[in-house]
Amino acid sequence: MALISNELSVWNISFRWAGYDPDRFYFYYPLEVKDNFKLLMETILEGEIYCETITLEKRPRDSKADPKYYIRTYLDDVYACIWGHRYNKKLLKWATVSRDDFHEWCERRSIPLPEFWFPNGWKYDFEWPEYGTRAFWARHVEPQEQGGFSLHFDIPEEGDSKNIRYLVNQKDSEQNLDIESEGNLRPNQLTKLIVQRIASKIWDYPESKHINISQMARHEVILKYAGVEHYDPGTIIKWVREVAPVNLKGKRGRPPDKSDEAAQ
Repeated sequence: MALISNELSVWNISFRWAGYDPDRFYFYYPLEVKDNFKLLMETILEGEIYCETITLEKRPRDSKADPKYYIRTYLDDVYACIWGHRYNKKLLKWATVSRDDFHEWCERRSIPLPEFWFPNGWKYDFEWPEYGTRAFWARHVEPQEQGGFSLHFDIPEEGDSKNIRYLVNQKDSEQNLDIESEGNLRPNQLTKLIVQRIASKIWDYPESKHINISQMARHEVILKYAGVEHYDPGTIIKWVREVAPVNLKGKRGRPPDKSDEAAQ
């Protein structure tokens, strides 16, 4: 079965791209895998593709930032990998690339998309119905007997969804969000753009730096102004994760609560 994970490590991509199991033990790495190690690490070093966990930016000498997020911490291992001298397994598992960035890099290089991550015939993204799926219409109903289980489906009525193009032109003067119109985007692309701009603006405030990705996806400003009523929480979290500060990438937060949605 193909993967549709949002992110994969250089280690994982290199093995799967060559048709090997990344979880097996190898006395010697297959040649195709080593070639992928070299290619991807050089691509990251040259800035052709964005690495989620390692930045090209220079870390100030007196910075309190963790050195593990800066590529200069690993330069000896990166060059050793590119030249084929040695392969630091810990580094290759730490260096992570998003599916979107990998897709863009392949297109810019005219590289056929690998089927393990982009299976032939599959749509790149799940095409969400306008009013979501039944999975997100379900609401808890208290059972009559102990140990019972019951659900009610809160089916959206026609006309419930908001006009996204109207929302794009709105500006919240108090929050100073400055959301501008983007005329050539599909509705879901517009909504994604709004969500990401709002999230980025909120994270810009020092008092909001502690907000994790799951919390940001449920932030009251996003729920009020982004037109996300009928998008599933997983999609919103995915959009927010793309613009989240790198130190938050690994923090999960608590999963979305159905009661939170029902209360909106």
